[in-house]
Amino acid sequence: MEKPMTYEQAMKRLETIVSLLEGQQVSLDESIELFQEGMKLSSFCDEKLQSIQAQVTQIFENGELKPFGEEK
Repeated sequence: MEKPMTYEQAMKRLETIVSLLEGQQVSLDESIELFQEGMKLSSFCDEKLQSIQAQVTQIFENGELKPFGEEK
């Protein structure tokens, strides 16, 4: 069973894809495939960030932590 991709792994792969596309060293077909993969990775990263934001918001709402700069 393959381990799920982490946010960091997805971002690293996205950086690689951007470099490949910017370098114009790939064919048109490869560019399309890389672009599609990049869009999927971008969505994955966005979902991860939204999930983390929701978790942090929940922590603050439960009073477990106070936002930075807020007096105790």
